Amino acid sequence: MPKYFETINECRSCNIGNLQPMLSLGSMPPANNFLSTAEISTERSYPLSLVYCTNCHLVQLAESLPPGDLFSNYLHMSSASESNLRHVQEVANLILEKFDVDQSKSILEIGSNDGSLLANFKNIGCNVLGVDPATNLIAASRQRGIETVPEFFSLAVANEISEAHGLFDVIVGLNVVAHTPDITGVLNGVRKLLRPSGTFLIEVAYVVENVLKGQFDTVYHEHVSCFSLHSLVAACKRAGLMIVDAEKISTQGGSLRVYAQRDQDVAQPNDRVTRLLSEERENGFTDHLVYQTVTRRVEDFRTHLRAIVQQMKEEHGHIVGLGAPARGVVILNYCGLDSEDISYVIDDTPLKQGKMVPGVHIPVVGWDRLSGDSSAAFLVLSWNYVDEIIEKLKCYVPMATLMVPFPELKVEEYGTSQPR
Repeated sequence: MPKYFETINECRSCNIGNLQPMLSLGSMPPANNFLSTAEISTERSYPLSLVYCTNCHLVQLAESLPPGDLFSNYLHMSSASESNLRHVQEVANLILEKFDVDQSKSILEIGSNDGSLLANFKNIGCNVLGVDPATNLIAASRQRGIETVPEFFSLAVANEISEAHGLFDVIVGLNVVAHTPDITGVLNGVRKLLRPSGTFLIEVAYVVENVLKGQFDTVYHEHVSCFSLHSLVAACKRAGLMIVDAEKISTQGGSLRVYAQRDQDVAQPNDRVTRLLSEERENGFTDHLVYQTVTRRVEDFRTHLRAIVQQMKEEHGHIVGLGAPARGVVILNYCGLDSEDISYVIDDTPLKQGKMVPGVHIPVVGWDRLSGDSSAAFLVLSWNYVDEIIEKLKCYVPMATLMVPFPELKVEEYGTSQPR
C-alpha cells in the first residue's frame, strides 16, 4: 500500500496552474486493493477529488498515488469477463479490417494485461509486443506466447523498445492513457514508436458521458485523468500527434475511441473529429461552470441510493452485490454501504474471490454462493454489464429485484423486466 500521495498545483497535461475544484468523494482506499481479513487493520485511505483545467479542459485527480503501488499487482483481467472478451475481440476485428493487418504488420499494446488482445494478432503471425507493469499478469500473457515488457510505458521505455524491436504500424492503448500521471511522457513514447503513417488507437472513459452526467464511479485513484475530446486533442498535440478520427462508444458506460497519427503524416482531422469538438463546445463542456454542477448530482444520487437500499433490505431481509469492479467499490464507499447493508458480493474474477471489498469489507464470493439464496434483492455494481449479469442470475434465481445505479438509478423486477 502506498504511504503517501501527491497534490498537484499544475495541470498534468499542459503544466499550467489554472485548476478549478470540481468534485470530492472524500477518502477511499485504492479501488482494486482487495484484501484479506488480516490486512484490514493496515488498510489506508486517500483523498479522492477532481479538478478541472480551464486551459486544456482536462478533468483530473487533485491527488495521485504512486503508480507502482496501484498496478504492479493488478486484479483486473481482460479474460475474466465475457463482456470484456467480446469487447477485446471487437477491437481486434476492427484493427484487422481497418488497417489491413497481415503477417507483415507490427503491433504494440500498452497495458497489455493478460495478452487477450494481442493473441489475436500473434495467432496470424504478426510481430506483437506487450507492455505492462503487472507482474501477476505477465505470466498469463507469456503463456499465450506474447512477449511482454514488464514496465510502465514511458518515453524512456519507448527508446529501449525502439532499439530492440523497431517501429510499429499500430499501437493500442485501451483505458490506459487515463491511468498515468505523465500523460505527455506516454504520448511522446507513442510518437517515438509509430512508423510513418502508423496509428495509435486509444479508448478512454468519456468525461461527458460519465462524470458530467453524475456517473462518478469512474473516478478512482487509478484513473488519474477523465478526458473530453478537447483535452485529448490538446494532449496529443503537445506530443506531436494529431487525432484524425473519433467516435463515441458504449464501453464502460460511455467512452471515446480515437485514432491518432504523427502530425507530420496527416494534414487535418476528419469530419467526425470536427463535429464532436463542436458538440462539446455547443453544450458548454469547455466551461468550468458546467463541471461545478456535478457535486449536486452526485450527492443526490447517494441520498437516493441509500434510501432504496434501506427499503429493499426491509422488504427482502438482505442484499447481494453483483460484480466487484473498481466502479462498484467507489459506489459502495462513497455511499457508505458496508457489510451491514450488503451481505456479500459476487464476482467472476478468481483473484478477488475470498477477499474483502476495499474500505467497506464486504466478502467477495463466486456465483455458487447464490445456490438456495432466492430471497435477496440485488445491487448491480457491474451495471455496465447488466445484461450479462442478468443472464447469469437466471441460472440461480428465477425471479429477483434489481437495483441498477446508472445510467439512471432504478429498481426493476427481474422476472418481468418491469420497473417498480
